[in-house]
Amino acid sequence: MSVQTKLRPAYSLVETLVALLLISIVFMIITTGISSVLQSLSSIQNQQKVIELENFLARYIYIQGSVGQTTIDLNAINSGFHKSNGSQISYPKVVNLSSTATSFFVKFVFTIERVPGKTEEFVVYQYKSY
Repeated sequence: MSVQTKLRPAYSLVETLVALLLISIVFMIITTGISSVLQSLSSIQNQQKVIELENFLARYIYIQGSVGQTTIDLNAINSGFHKSNGSQISYPKVVNLSSTATSFFVKFVFTIERVPGKTEEFVVYQYKSY
């Protein structure tokens, strides 16, 4: 007499592990996609703030020249742009300023720190009145 056992159709351990592996791969792909989209949006927003800071700097230099002042205070620029009292300055911010004067204009070179460690230069010309 032979004993016959019927195996019922069910998932085996290997099939379960493969399913979990596939689910984790799909989840990882989705997470990576969402992360790259969020980083891209953050980069676009940061670039927009840098452009706004550059416009602010150009207008600041224009106004300073029209009222006859030539001293430029970086702390005043940063706190004025971020509308803070100086304690909470975020990025982008102006970290350095150099100026070169000629007989017709003054060239201001601002170093803007976009994020920690990444800087770029922005040049503003202030024409002298005759």
